[in-house]
Amino acid sequence: MKKFLRRLLENHYRSKGIIPTTLHNILNSEAYPLINEIKVEGKLMLLEQEAHLLSTLVKKTNKIEGDAAEVGVFTGGSAKLIRETTSKKLHLFDTFQGLPGISNFDNGNQFKEGEYSASLRCVQDYLSKYSDIYYYEGLFQDCSNQVTDKNFSIVHLDVDLYESTIYCIEFFYSRMNTGGVIISHDYTTAPGVKKAFDEFFADKKEIVLEMYSTNQCYVIKCSET
Repeated sequence: MKKFLRRLLENHYRSKGIIPTTLHNILNSEAYPLINEIKVEGKLMLLEQEAHLLSTLVKKTNKIEGDAAEVGVFTGGSAKLIRETTSKKLHLFDTFQGLPGISNFDNGNQFKEGEYSASLRCVQDYLSKYSDIYYYEGLFQDCSNQVTDKNFSIVHLDVDLYESTIYCIEFFYSRMNTGGVIISHDYTTAPGVKKAFDEFFADKKEIVLEMYSTNQCYVIKCSET
């Protein structure tokens, strides 16, 4: 609901020729042409501010050793944004059958099982011109064993639910290189995502950085484990 209202307000201001300061800065940023290209293609599920933050963090972590990963690919828009911003190997995980069953920690009125389903073949076709992209179809719990030997510098999570989020954090945390970033969508709007991050990092050195102007949060890995 917050995301819908924010988008409604932005569209209203745009129709009046008024662009909020933060959005104005994004429209004039180096990353905006790519963000707009993905938006025109109908693949951008993130708000422009969210896409800009993701692009910025991917670019900043290019100097950190390790691969890039995304869990929750949907139609591939944010994957393209990541691929265009880094030359690192990119690992893409999705059930490609929509959301799994929700838990008591999630909002049943917000998410439904099977929602956000997309075709793996369509995503592969959309990203076909790019190299060093690896696809993993199924629940992350079932296919993460294929990358247990990898280390990461940037991980983007957009999985909506508590159990999916907590498993991803547990898996990637020990595999993040120092200075690497885990960024997640829906932290401020999905109770399960927020619970997973707050719960996992309660006794860790790292701080969960909440972005009040977007739905996101991110964590910078402090040290190797």
